[in-house]
Amino acid sequence: MYETLLINKTEGVMVIKFNRPDAFNALNLRMREELCQVFEEIVKDVETKAVVLTGTGKSFCAGGDVKEQGEGFDAISGRDRIINLQRLFKLMVNLDKPIICAVNGVAVGAGFNLALAGDLIIAAEEARFSQIFINLGLIPDFGGMFILPRLIGLARAKDLVFTGRMVDAREAKDIGLVSQVVPLADLETTYMNLAKTLATRSARALAFDKSILNRSQSIDIATLLELESFSQGICFQSEEHKQLLKAFLNRKK
Repeated sequence: MYETLLINKTEGVMVIKFNRPDAFNALNLRMREELCQVFEEIVKDVETKAVVLTGTGKSFCAGGDVKEQGEGFDAISGRDRIINLQRLFKLMVNLDKPIICAVNGVAVGAGFNLALAGDLIIAAEEARFSQIFINLGLIPDFGGMFILPRLIGLARAKDLVFTGRMVDAREAKDIGLVSQVVPLADLETTYMNLAKTLATRSARALAFDKSILNRSQSIDIATLLELESFSQGICFQSEEHKQLLKAFLNRKK
């Protein structure tokens, strides 16, 4: 069905694997369109409760496919290309389901920022990250300059963006870029266990959690508290909450 992706769904978890290993899973236009198509379908798929993104071969994603760029773009076509890429970013950030990015190898450029657009990053020990754009005379795209400083702080974000240096998995963990580092052989088991756990959690509560946390650093406290009270009021009324509360109280007894 897909030319650049492998898709598998089990126990409420949708696993999406980038499948261009010979090109280090670089994001060509075909892959972008197929990813957008998948995420648009996930929005409507009530059976999918959690999503995993990972790569085949030795790379997670090597960023944009430079072979498609030729000698570059003029200002208008270049802007249009980035707007096309931002469509995928918005689908990921606005998806009301958690996204785990399991970085199995190199994640550079737009591939790095694609991982940032997920909610949790698990890295194999072999994973490497780079905001490589500066080496090509470009700035980070795919929303990277919005998410990165919020995740690791402004000073560290400037270090990675200005230098384009490579960060290994252990340093990524130390600076708060990834939540876990595991041996490559354990990566699939780790991400599936986490994804299956998330798939059993309240879908409604997780959707509110993601939405409010994503906005928490760009809104004032009054707005956040209003979102909190509104969302919690809805959660209080859900049948799911009532059943979970009843089960909790029975366990306590």
